[in-house]
Amino acid sequence: MNPEDRYVVIDVETAQSYDHIIEVAAVEVIGRTVSSRSFVRRIKPRSAMSPFCYAVHRISLAELEREPYFEHVVHDLIDFVGNDTIIAHNYAYEYNTLKREFERAARPAYPRERFFCTMALAKRSGLPAKLRQACAQAGIGVSHLRAEHDALNDALLAAHLFLKLGQTERP
Repeated sequence: MNPEDRYVVIDVETAQSYDHIIEVAAVEVIGRTVSSRSFVRRIKPRSAMSPFCYAVHRISLAELEREPYFEHVVHDLIDFVGNDTIIAHNYAYEYNTLKREFERAARPAYPRERFFCTMALAKRSGLPAKLRQACAQAGIGVSHLRAEHDALNDALLAAHLFLKLGQTERP
């Protein structure tokens, strides 16, 4: 990692498994530091909420009623991400979910080659696949987090895991 390299760590929460984003967060990593810049948006889905997904994040459809649809925030997300490498924990989940939303918004999806996976990095380092477990074992604090997931905290955890484990690897 060069001091001037920029990466964007993305996480999403969904209404359905692998579909219908209800919250997206992206945090900026410059070189070896998580910057103070972030992008966080709640999104009104065009689907029902699965009981499983609700149990993970505890964000209800009622809380999202006044939020914009994805096609109204996609331009801001694209501007924030720019042309930089996208980091995600279990990148296949974020990639496939974003791909579906970009298609519904009639926008070209990010190419798979732009993604780097911290879950794969954790596994290669002998850590568990689950983000919070991998972070805890890598010495990254998680005790301050609520049990439910949110996109910003998960993006921040993945950013810190990337910085802790990825210093010798090039995305």
